[in-house]
Amino acid sequence: MSANISTNNFDLIRLFAASQVAILHVTGYLSPGFGDSALAAFLSLFPGVPVFFFISGFLISRAFEKNRVVWEYGQNRALRIFPALHVCVALNILVVAMTGYFASVGASAPDVLLLYLAKTTFLQFYNPDFMRSFGDGVLNGSLWTICVELQFYCLVPVVYWLAVSENTARSNFYLVALMLVSMACNRLLYALESQHGHEVLWKLAKVSFIPWVYMFLCGVLIQRNFGYLSRLISNRNAVVTIIAYTVLALVLTRRGVPLGNNVSPFLFFPLVAALMMAAYTIPSASNALLRGNDVSYGMYIYHQPVVNTFLFFSVKGPLVAALTLLISLALAILSWIMIERPFLRRKRHSSHAVPVPGRTR
Repeated sequence: MSANISTNNFDLIRLFAASQVAILHVTGYLSPGFGDSALAAFLSLFPGVPVFFFISGFLISRAFEKNRVVWEYGQNRALRIFPALHVCVALNILVVAMTGYFASVGASAPDVLLLYLAKTTFLQFYNPDFMRSFGDGVLNGSLWTICVELQFYCLVPVVYWLAVSENTARSNFYLVALMLVSMACNRLLYALESQHGHEVLWKLAKVSFIPWVYMFLCGVLIQRNFGYLSRLISNRNAVVTIIAYTVLALVLTRRGVPLGNNVSPFLFFPLVAALMMAAYTIPSASNALLRGNDVSYGMYIYHQPVVNTFLFFSVKGPLVAALTLLISLALAILSWIMIERPFLRRKRHSSHAVPVPGRTR
């Protein structure tokens, strides 16, 4: 029996991925000893950013196929990203201003305004010199992936126009070819990091879609071939696949194979197999636990500003790290209730129903 593509655990997996990023970032800055723990080692086997990029390709391509009106597609994507992003960046800048930092480094109002505009549009990688002494030296380092994700959104209509047709075999060929080019660029990027990682050109290449789009296109490819692949999904296969991936990741990482944002293809594709099995094994689990609520985006964008505030005041330790995660989760919940959910209800022909408070789905 094949799985139903619409019923899955991707919301739950995204929350896990956001929590993975948040926990490792928070503890890395505020409680470095956690990095030696078994839990940290386990979490590192499931790198959050590649997980986000893959899931995004799967879900966004399906949404575009259901409604190819480009204006509505763009509006829906903007409603998902920008309202919460604007509020997060505004609060972040307000907190930094309240510490007196901007005044101490001589940052003018136009300087701060430019920073705000960059972080809330598509230039999230912009980081002026006057921010170098606050926290980890970046207003919110997690936001670089927003820039990449926005590029993915813009590419979807182009990819479908150029490479995707009713001929499945031909479409698959073009998608795989594009993936191979991107994968080669990704490996080249990290091969050059030791010599050129400090250069502006290398940094710009890193925040372009080119070295990352193979992860996104992998999601597109699997979504378009889901009817065939779904026959391979079963509870038994899921357990075996997830265990096999975990063992493989442990073995290969000990031999120097990278696993993180720069994950090797030798581990990325087995990770994708494990994700698909997790997404469609007991697929109603996500809705039963989350009831359509999604705080993963808020958790991802809010944790680093909280970290930087504690770093600025030189407050660290395991308890501070735990408090940071709790504050980040509280901000994520507030962001979902007060900003994200109301704006998402304005989507036209949404492929993902947003729950109404007080009603069960």
